[in-house]
Amino acid sequence: MLLPFAVPTPAFALQTHAYEGLYLHQLAHLFFLAAMIFFALGIQRSWLSTRRPWQLMAAGGWLLALWNIWAFGGHFVEVLVPEASLLSEPGQVVPRLAFVSWREILYYIVKMDHLLAVPAIFCFYFGMRGLHRTLGRENGEAGGGGA
Repeated sequence: MLLPFAVPTPAFALQTHAYEGLYLHQLAHLFFLAAMIFFALGIQRSWLSTRRPWQLMAAGGWLLALWNIWAFGGHFVEVLVPEASLLSEPGQVVPRLAFVSWREILYYIVKMDHLLAVPAIFCFYFGMRGLHRTLGRENGEAGGGGA
C-alpha cells in the first residue's frame, strides 16, 4: 500500500499548463503578488520596520512580489515559444531549447526566476531565525533559543 510513496516518479523542472490551467495559475500569481505587497507595506508602515528581522521579512516580500511579476510575464512568453523549438532526441527525457528567434532567448531569460525566488526565501529564513533568537532572549532561554 505504501509502495507508490517509496518509488516516486521523476520531477522535472519544466512544467507546462493547459490554457485553462494557465489562466488559473496566472490568477494565483496576481493574488500572491497582492499578498506580498500588502505584507511588505504593512511591515514598512509599522514599528516593525525598526527591527532587523522584520526588515529582512519585508525585503523577502518585495523580492517575492518582483518574482511574481517576473513569473507572470514568463508564462506569457512561454505561450509564444513554438513546440518545434523544444527538441527531444531518442532516450532524452528533458527537451533542449533551440534558440531560433527572440522568443526562445526571452523564454530562457524569464526561466531564471529562481534568481529572485531564492534570495527571497533566504530573506524570510534569516528574518524568521532572527525573530526566533529575539524571542529566545526575551524569554530568557540560554543560547538565544536554539539553532
